Amino acid sequence: MVPGAGAMTSTPISTTPITPGPVSSGPITPGPIDTTSGQSAPINQGSYSMPSTPSGIPSASSGGLSADEQLDGPVLALLTTAQQQQASGDLNGASSSLERAQRVAPREPQVLYKLAQVRMAQGDAAQAEQFAQRGLTLANGRPALQASLWDLIAQAREKQGDSAGAAQARQKAKVSL
Repeated sequence: MVPGAGAMTSTPISTTPITPGPVSSGPITPGPIDTTSGQSAPINQGSYSMPSTPSGIPSASSGGLSADEQLDGPVLALLTTAQQQQASGDLNGASSSLERAQRVAPREPQVLYKLAQVRMAQGDAAQAEQFAQRGLTLANGRPALQASLWDLIAQAREKQGDSAGAAQARQKAKVSL
């Protein structure tokens, strides 16, 4: 005896054969799509505009980025979040967002530029200079970004007491433009 199987009712199985629709004996070949039936799904013609690059990062209009170098969604979102966190004084949060952006796009010099800025704001000039130097190695062909990175290196060196190195970096910032 099956537990809980008191009074079971069953539906009889249908014995009527299943008849498929029309069958083609030849191979299936793609053909033109019939659009005269008017049964196509409506297409939403709404518009979408990409958010602009966060401020503090050299933009395409200043010669920084070509069309194929635009930031993708996740990295742009993380940079924007970091910018907001930095503006509100949450430097640790900004640092965390930028480190996440760096994991998503490890070869993006703009992320390294912002990380260097945050490290400077946190008072870690040595690490700021390291991030900016690494950003320089990835910023070929982007003179505005290179100039900004050299300027940041100059600030970091000045803060570390290396005024000669700072002057040299400022000179390279002018040459990059």
